[in-house]
Amino acid sequence: MQTEAETTTEFYSVKDYTKRRPAFTQGGLRHLFFHQGEELERAGAIVRFGARILIDDAAFLAWLKAGNARHIGGSNRGAA
Repeated sequence: MQTEAETTTEFYSVKDYTKRRPAFTQGGLRHLFFHQGEELERAGAIVRFGARILIDDAAFLAWLKAGNARHIGGSNRGAA
């Protein structure tokens, strides 16, 4: 038996996600996945399907709204 969350989950490829949500670029998402991929997987925001990364729209947006992408990687410029 499926739960409600399982029946309403929608996954998108990086390319399709940028079409659905034009505020994000493919390069920006891939940079985020490189630096925060394990955390995103633990949160259920992305899943790896072979070499592909699929984005769970609702979980990814919830992860972003929680402030988890404030510092992505590299230097801590602008860190308070």
